[in-house]
Amino acid sequence: MQNDKSKFKNEKNKFCVLICIFNFIFLIFDLSSYAVCPPPIKIVSSQPTDKAKAADPTASIVITWDKTSFQLPAGIHNYKPMLESINIAGGRYGLGTLLTTEWGVGGQVAWEGDKETITPESPLEPGTQYRIWTYIYTSGGEACPVYGGEIVFITAGNPPEDNKPIRKFDLTTLYYGNETGSGKIEGEIAEMNNDLHVITVKEGVLKKVNIILYEGVMVMRNGNMALPSALKVGDKVTGEFMGGRLFMLTVTGAP
Repeated sequence: MQNDKSKFKNEKNKFCVLICIFNFIFLIFDLSSYAVCPPPIKIVSSQPTDKAKAADPTASIVITWDKTSFQLPAGIHNYKPMLESINIAGGRYGLGTLLTTEWGVGGQVAWEGDKETITPESPLEPGTQYRIWTYIYTSGGEACPVYGGEIVFITAGNPPEDNKPIRKFDLTTLYYGNETGSGKIEGEIAEMNNDLHVITVKEGVLKKVNIILYEGVMVMRNGNMALPSALKVGDKVTGEFMGGRLFMLTVTGAP
């Protein structure tokens, strides 16, 4: 029975990825008539505020955007359906899951003008760091900046004593690519967190970045397909990002 549930969850996650890809392609075609990037969408304010240290875990999350639509030659493009795809990380959500929309875990979104109210499926956990984000990535004749935003905050109170690995991980250290959600990094695997499926890549002398190994990421070692589980500290890697997530990891060195 447990295997059936896991299989269903995996299929559900794959379906969610396909939906996100469809929205991404749709937006590219919708903006294809523009020679320059349209104005970015930004967070004007939020409750709790970004980097808040004692947020109310029982309250809804409110994000106010500077705009939620854009005038195109063919009419007004409404960004709200895509901005409703809220992701959340921290506590019971681990490194991230879709909170809202039909394929999420049960959170709800309500709008009042450009103000978006996000209500989780149940109260957030006390004393826990959370990262809330939603992004729209576009590209065309030139790469456009990311559209959307995120907030990170810690809820008030004492955290649950469940010893979950996520409680010792700083969510602000995760890397999702450059400002367009794409890009490439090169370096050496310095650390591996198998519990969270995160690798730490050392770039140059000092810089380190934490990268999530999403399910389905393509790994190539010396020109051959490999499994993420075969990665090890010391491997020389090149990571390529698209749509705000790692999609390919090229590894050199002995298996």
